[in-house]
Amino acid sequence: MVWLVWMLFGTQVLCSCLAAPAGQGAGAALLSPSCDDAAVEEAADLALRQINADREEGYVLSLYRIVSAREQPQEITGSVFYLILDVVDTECHVLSKKLWKDCSTREAHSTVYGQCKATIYINQARNIAHLSTYECTLQPVPRRYISSICPDCPLDGSPTQPEYRAAAVRSLAKFNEESEETHYFSVLNVTRGSMQWVIGPAYFVEFLIQETSCSKSDSVADISMCEPLPPEVAKIGFCKGSVVNSRSQEYVRISCEIYSHQDPATEEEDKEANQTPGKSRQDQQASPSDPDPFSPHLEKTVGWVKILPPSDEDITYHDLRESQDEDKDRKPVPPKAVGSAHSSDGEKTQVNKPDLTKPVTGPIILPFPEEPSLSDSCPGKAKQAEGILHPLITRKPAAV
Repeated sequence: MVWLVWMLFGTQVLCSCLAAPAGQGAGAALLSPSCDDAAVEEAADLALRQINADREEGYVLSLYRIVSAREQPQEITGSVFYLILDVVDTECHVLSKKLWKDCSTREAHSTVYGQCKATIYINQARNIAHLSTYECTLQPVPRRYISSICPDCPLDGSPTQPEYRAAAVRSLAKFNEESEETHYFSVLNVTRGSMQWVIGPAYFVEFLIQETSCSKSDSVADISMCEPLPPEVAKIGFCKGSVVNSRSQEYVRISCEIYSHQDPATEEEDKEANQTPGKSRQDQQASPSDPDPFSPHLEKTVGWVKILPPSDEDITYHDLRESQDEDKDRKPVPPKAVGSAHSSDGEKTQVNKPDLTKPVTGPIILPFPEEPSLSDSCPGKAKQAEGILHPLITRKPAAV
């Protein structure tokens, strides 16, 4: 009888464990909060900030709308959010470290748009927001849409075309002549280029510049021959220039922002970041030496942004999935996911299942859910005025 009692008791304990609240641990059912929920809005804001902060090239992405949100409550505190976001690019380069809300979006004819999938852990109690993975697929607005609303607008071309490089060098010469910098700058690379016929061929360029070792107190015939300063001390800048040619004259314009490696953000941006849970800069996360036993052990953010070539067809959610499938070798896998994963160098490694008998030391992050939000409020409302982008971006997603 004793063994029967113990067996019944053990069965009761097992059943009580299986009946534990669904919001606990790695086996928790995913919730489908409203896409307009304040916590989801905050998670999307912080995820996009950290996506932009993690990148070293390209333009700051701005939130157009929240497409899908799934939430996984954690056994400790906080939740992991699995987000799908419609995004558009802005006029700010990522090296500016500006917040996406402080950047102006582009005119519709020159916009790059698409979607990002992001996994972010939010812990209000510990003031932590950590972006685990992200993947974004973007493309320029289809040319057939541009021709229908603005047939005379400048058409974007490949930044590698020699005429855009020449326009960048020509406009930078004006900056070097007029600026109060102590050294000359040279063109690092052209990031965007477009052409339009005005009174003659007009070239519009956006490009990065780097500080060289040549002093402006010396006469330099060819700036391209100047050696760049060491990376730890050299200034980097972002410029917008134009060169318009007529039969009798050349019109050159240039405006540049110079960034310091030591001070990429303004005091206002830092203040705003400090007022949000999990300050958006990864170096402000909890220290691994924190004595708190529930201090999360957070892995480095893994992610990528892919820009598709110009096309006359608009991308759909299905197209994004196909494009992402092509990038399986570099597709981010959550560090804490159950099963196999890929390390930062692409090598396959084994990840052990969470041992729930030991104290939880970090968030349990699952592979990105295949099923989008079940909430009727998703996709959410557009954050920007409707225009040509509205029919291109706003569409109900298929299963990821």
